Parts: sequence; structure tokens; C-alpha cells
Amino acid sequence: MRLLSASALGWLLLGAIIIFFYLLKLKRKRRVVPSVFLWQRALEEIEANAPFKKLRRSLLLLLQLMALAALVFALARPLIQMRSLASGSTVIIIDSTASMSSRDEGTRSRLERAKELARDMIAGLGGNDRAAMIESSSRLTVRCGLTADHAALNASLNEIQETDAAGNLSDAVRLAEQIARTERDAGIVVISDGASPQLASDLGSASDAARHVALRFVRVGRRADNVGIVAMNSRPASSNARQELFASIANFSDREQAFAVELRLDGKLADARRVSIQANERAALVFDGLPQAGGLAELKLNLDDDLASDNIAYAYLMDARRPRVAVISDNPFLLQAIAANDSLDARKVSMDAPLASFDCVITDGAIAANVIDSNRPLLAINPSDVAEWWHAGGVAERPEITSVDRSHPVNSYLSYADVHVESVARREVSPWLHPIVSAAGDALIFAGARNERRVVMIGFDLAQSDLPLKVEFPILLANAAGWLAGRDAQAIERTVRAGQPVIIHTTQTSATIRLPDGDEQTVAARDGAVAFADTLRAGVYQVKDAPPFAASLLSESESNTAPRDSIKTRAGEISGQVETFKTEREAWRWLALAVLAVLSFEWWVYHKRIAA
Repeated sequence: MRLLSASALGWLLLGAIIIFFYLLKLKRKRRVVPSVFLWQRALEEIEANAPFKKLRRSLLLLLQLMALAALVFALARPLIQMRSLASGSTVIIIDSTASMSSRDEGTRSRLERAKELARDMIAGLGGNDRAAMIESSSRLTVRCGLTADHAALNASLNEIQETDAAGNLSDAVRLAEQIARTERDAGIVVISDGASPQLASDLGSASDAARHVALRFVRVGRRADNVGIVAMNSRPASSNARQELFASIANFSDREQAFAVELRLDGKLADARRVSIQANERAALVFDGLPQAGGLAELKLNLDDDLASDNIAYAYLMDARRPRVAVISDNPFLLQAIAANDSLDARKVSMDAPLASFDCVITDGAIAANVIDSNRPLLAINPSDVAEWWHAGGVAERPEITSVDRSHPVNSYLSYADVHVESVARREVSPWLHPIVSAAGDALIFAGARNERRVVMIGFDLAQSDLPLKVEFPILLANAAGWLAGRDAQAIERTVRAGQPVIIHTTQTSATIRLPDGDEQTVAARDGAVAFADTLRAGVYQVKDAPPFAASLLSESESNTAPRDSIKTRAGEISGQVETFKTEREAWRWLALAVLAVLSFEWWVYHKRIAA
């Protein structure tokens, strides 16, 4: 305990004055009486020469001295340590990144310990104290604004769940600063294991607004006993015949770790081996000779350590085979442009040829019924009408290209700057087809997918344009064939880091996604795409009527579960308190109440004696 106004203790000298009055003798009045025989003792006091009497035990004196002592200590403003929030307004930041899922003691995670500490702090809120709750992971969530409602704060704690995403506390601290600066006597409490490498905070700057904002770091976590996959990638082998997968595994514990590693491709076991890694070392694994067809690769470490989410990682191996393309056309420009592309395995076929063995089909002009019924991805050039797909409704003369959707893979490396078209048929198309090249109000090229079948439609006759004479033409055909066959760059989006959003292309009004824990979410689509951001857990996400995707941790800072002793800010290094949080709180109010209680009791004792 310490005193804010220790000089007030000088008022204790008033106790000497109280004692002085108890030592003084009463001055007696003179009375003439016939005899003093019965008042002999009183006569002895009158005859005494000393002005003071002996101090005797007195309950009233004791009570008065106690009241004075309590009043003086109240004026000295004593501070006592207690496990609670700082007085005033406090913003609590709960770190819920992947490392906070570490099991340091039995089955309890660091996040559960952090929530327990936060509950203790909430329980210590004073009558005039308020608190806010912020969750910090790959994204920020204000779980509860500034309030003195204990029930609301505890309910917001229950909403914070474990995640497998990486993150840092910088943005959370900046947000907390903005909340705290609007309050008087405000502070920020960070409950974390300190895995965030640095807090780029403005705390401690010269600005007057930041001077009253205090940052405190409460550390959780006891050890580092973890092995994790920190990097993973794939590429086609140099011979282009097989595929290779690379992975980096780090041992962050202080002992050697030996364990089995399994690699599965689309759920089938592709490789298995045993790995041994020394303490604080890492190993690089290379898996070669993988199937050329590619697929979703899953690498799993079979061991029991503190953090489970980094024991599994995913990578998408793109199909390294050349797309098999069926060409139904006699256009020499089209045939020559396709034949010149070595990345395509193209075959000229008749209209009634079987198409099941081809990855996509290219047609020029009228489309046969068997092409539509084959369910093969299709590039249709100046096609005839197809029911429920498109139909012509007029002609636009000499359209000038004004808009190109450069985000679409079909338009990669294309500008169409000097391409001229004499005429284009105006077509009404189904909603699942979207214009990717347009001229004013008329679309020239469409692309879209229907029930996972991709379609590209070039809406003008090649003979009515100079496109076949441009360098863009073979690039356009290669891009279209690659996208139709599923070899586009968007396939990489099938594997993301946990916490990153995923774009799901769909022709439906919404997409139903099954999370790794079995729960389902339905997300509305907009412009043929769904933006899904709830990828906070590592694992495979199944999508109805669309290919699945997977999320992995792949973060060295999160896999290194060693709790940090401090965090760095622009204000300097702030040391953490190991799973404890004690603050000083003024106790003068309680002492003032004690003074009133003692004086009330003294008043009662005095009047009781008078009455007796």
C-alpha cells in the first residue's frame, strides 16, 4: 500500500489535543456547606495542586482517536493493490490468434485462461468503472462497447472462440486508443501470449491526446513445446511429367521430435515417411513424382504437441497435363492459332464426334446438340441461338471496345487496344453469363459457369474483325482453353491461409458452405460470386455445387508458441505480468465510511453514559 498524499499524516498530531483535554481537571465551583464529611474525596481533589489528572482508560477517547486516524488516512489517499481493472474506463483486448489455442496445461487453452483473467477483472469493476471488449485475430471484432454492465461484458467474452488464423495486435491497439482517448483516466489491457512481433502503436507519443492512455500487457502461456508446418508450396517438375511439393517443418520445442508424416492427394495416400528434427531446428521435405493430374494435397504431422492447427496444411497441385481440346471448325485462322500453341493438345473433330475424353470444346458458328448435351466446357465463337443460354436480337455496327474485365483469367495479358470489329450480334444472355469485353452498351465476349460447366462466348464473326490477325488472338484462345479446363490462376484460391477471404464463383443466388467442424453457412451471392471470410479454422471447406477449398495456418510466428515476456510499441518495451493483473485502487471512500461509523458509535456511547 502507498499514499498519494502522505503529507496529510501530519494531521495525526490532532490526537495530542484530544488526549490533552482528557488530562485536564474540571474546575469546581465553591459552595458553602455545613460539613464536608460525606464529600471527603471531592475535597481531596480540590485541595490538589496539580492542574492535570492521571490518564485513565476511556472508550470515548479510544473511539475519538480511531475516528481521527481513519480520517487522516482518508485524507492521505491510500492506494491498495487488488486484482481488478484500473479505475476509470479500460479497453480489454483479448488475443484469439492461433497460438492462443496452445494447450499449456492439460486440455485448457491459453484463450480459456485469458478469458478467465478477463472475468476476474470484470468482477473487480467499481461502481463508476467501465470496460470495453475487443477480440483480435486475423480481423478485429468489438465484442462490447464501453459499459459498466457486468452481464454484457461476460456475454461478450463467451462470444470469443479459438481460431487458427494468424494476426497481430497493432490494429487492435490503435482501435483501443481511439476508444480510450474519448474517456478520462482511461487505459488499455492486452491479454495475450505476445506472439505478435511488434505493436506499431502511437502510445507514448508526444501528442496530448495519448498521454493519459496507459497500456498494460498481461501475459498468458507457460512453455513452447510445438512442431508445425510453416511453409508449403508446389510446382510442376522440370520434365513437366510429374509434380513436386515442398514443405518446411520447424521444431520450436527444446527437445528432439520424431514423428510420421503423411501426404494425401484428393484424400488418397500419396506418400508417408518418418521425420526427426532436433530442438529449435527445421527440416525441408520434398515430395516428387506426384501424379500429373494434381489435386488437393494434404500434409499431416502425426504427433501430439501444444498446437494442433499447424500439424496439417494444404496445397493445390494444378493439373500439369496439357488441356485436351476438341475443335469443331474449318476456319483456317482458328486452326492455325490453336496448332501454334504447344501448351494445348488440340484435335479437329466432326460435329457428331464423342467429346467425353476432352477437357473443353471450341466451336465456330452453329452449335450441334451433342455439344450442348456433352456437358463439356465450351468456347463458342459467333454461335447460333441456344435455349436458356442466349439468343440474338439485333446487330451493332462498328462497336468500339470501351471496357475490359482485366480480373478475369480469359483477359490475362490482353488489351484489345487496336482490335476492330465490323459488326456484332446483340444477344440477350442468361444471368450466369457476364460480359468481360464490352463496347459501350454492347457486349463482345461473355464468360460464366452453369452447374460447374464453364462457357466462353465470342459474340462476333472472326471474319468480321481483325482479331485473327492480332497477337492477342492465340493468347485469347490459350487463356480461354486454360480457364475452361480449370487450369486458370483462380484454382490457387482453393488453398488460403486461415483468416483470408475466399471468392466462390457460382450461378446460384447463394452458396452453402460446410465448415471443417461440420457447421453450415449460407452466404448470398452478388454478381455471380460469393465473398466468404469466415475461414478462421484450418481444414477443408465443402461448397455445394462448387469445388471445395482448404485453409492452413502456415505462420512461423504463431507456431512458435513460446510466450513472450514483453511486447514492443513506439513508446518502448512493455513487460508482461505472468498470468496476473493487479492494480492500485484508492481506499479513501472506505475509510470515510469507517469514520462515520466510529463517530456514530462514540455518540451512542456518550449519550448512554449521560442517560445513566
